[in-house]
Amino acid sequence: AAIQENERYRSLLDLRPKEQEFDLESATVTARSTSNWDNTLTISKGGSVGIEAGDCVVDQYWNLVGVVAEVGENWAAVRTLIDSGTELGGQIARTGGAAILEGDFALMGEGKLKLTYLPENTELISGDLITTSGRGGVYPPGLPAGHVEEVRTDASGMNRYAVLTPETDLAGLQQVFVIKDFEVVE
Repeated sequence: AAIQENERYRSLLDLRPKEQEFDLESATVTARSTSNWDNTLTISKGGSVGIEAGDCVVDQYWNLVGVVAEVGENWAAVRTLIDSGTELGGQIARTGGAAILEGDFALMGEGKLKLTYLPENTELISGDLITTSGRGGVYPPGLPAGHVEEVRTDASGMNRYAVLTPETDLAGLQQVFVIKDFEVVE
């Protein structure tokens, strides 16, 4: 297991977004909770190693897993990116357009999320990669979140949104990395 963990660390270091420095904490997924209301992971580390609510969590390829919601001494609960309570800034990798990554009750059961507040005239293509935008400085920019499956129009007929499939394999995750701190290097 230690060898696998080291390999995961290595791939993480090779793939890290270049203009940033990270303080990472490796943790194991110890439990999963999937209900109609939430989609969370419990991980094996917490406050004793400096993990805090609001920290971003990624897999070994820097794909966004979610955000720490609650912290105990030696555990933390992570709200996954498909959780209906998730909302964070997204960016369309191909065009640079900003939008919002949002968990959705209906899509959560399918393991998906949505991208809302699409810029006007956005031409999204199936397969378009969506990353975190990093706006506001709370979360690191450039973490792959998901890719566009299709674009739909909401019930009012006024607003378009995209259905995203997460880049990370939420069901298969065994190890994650908590970004305790990050610095965008100018």
